Amino acid sequence: MTYVLLYHDIASPADRDAVGFPGVAAARYKLEPAVFEAHLDAIAETGVEVDLVTADGTFPAAALSFDDAGASALAAADRVEAHGWRAHFFVPTARIGERGFLGPEALRELAARGHVLGSHSHSHPAYMGRLPRNTVLDEWRKSRDILGDVLGAAPDTASVPGGSLSRTVVDCVRAAGYSLLMTSEPSSRVTRSSGLACLGRYGIWATTTPARAASYVRGAPLPRAGLWLAWNTKKLAKRIDPGLYERARAAQKSR
Repeated sequence: MTYVLLYHDIASPADRDAVGFPGVAAARYKLEPAVFEAHLDAIAETGVEVDLVTADGTFPAAALSFDDAGASALAAADRVEAHGWRAHFFVPTARIGERGFLGPEALRELAARGHVLGSHSHSHPAYMGRLPRNTVLDEWRKSRDILGDVLGAAPDTASVPGGSLSRTVVDCVRAAGYSLLMTSEPSSRVTRSSGLACLGRYGIWATTTPARAASYVRGAPLPRAGLWLAWNTKKLAKRIDPGLYERARAAQKSR
């Protein structure tokens, strides 16, 4: 089993709209720098092995991943490297070079420093699991081609945008040539589908404490069960009525 933590951008409250995707919804996943540092210290104190997951079958006890490739990714990588670790960074390729996101040179720097770069789709659709197969396949192929041009080699890994997973999404990831898919499902089990390895991740929120992050990498049952319940409740709401889910979330934000 491998416990993968899912981070996004690292930014102060005043700077959250300047890195990665802007808005209140995205801000819920952005940690303040001091809090992120405390997360890494707490993870290190567990003594759990932190390393990279590889498409050829290396599954360490724990791993770190970052979605969106926002402008804070290089600073996040600095702090990860200070602990002697490397991480996975997933790139929505339509955003490369846009305000708030990494450009080609920065992506190449991350790769040169030993981090793994993978696809986070091309356009980062909100509900990929509901899209037609040809659209989903185009998202993954286009992203892989663009990253291949930027990095000099096509990536083997991908992560699902918005956590919107379906059989079509998995099939299209495999058809596009990837070997490893990371999802947002809070699970440590590795499943395989015709040569594609799928691995869940434990999502980190702006409110997630260092102790909670450390409990995830230790595999503590109660925190993992709580996250699993929250995730599946949200997933069910999205599946039943995405519009209602978004309206309810907007109402909650306005309180």
